[in-house]
Amino acid sequence: MFFKKREKEKTDAAFNGETPRAPRYTSLAMVSINGFEGQAVLRNVSIGGFCMESKTFADMDVLSSYTIRINPESSAGIGQFELTVEIRWIQSSPEKFSVGFKTIHGNSHLFEKYVRFLKEQRQMRAS
Repeated sequence: MFFKKREKEKTDAAFNGETPRAPRYTSLAMVSINGFEGQAVLRNVSIGGFCMESKTFADMDVLSSYTIRINPESSAGIGQFELTVEIRWIQSSPEKFSVGFKTIHGNSHLFEKYVRFLKEQRQMRAS
């Protein structure tokens, strides 16, 4: 006799009281933070935060706040902006330096515009 494995029911996040996770996007931007200046990959970008990856180490401390300056790619049509971020985690290896940021405050209008741009870019690539 065979028993079919029961699939877990998908629940609506609003129904079970959880806050739905915001969509996440990836970008390549010029970044300046605590002595680091250069091109970095921004991953999992959302209004709440993002991760930065580069090949260059930057001296930062977990749970500390920093001002980060982001200069998006020119196709975004968005000028440079600053955000205050809190470091949530840091991973460093000889190949890659990664850091997770939680956005605290900053030029939210430009950052929101940047997140919308990344969303549109992803939708265009998926089409």
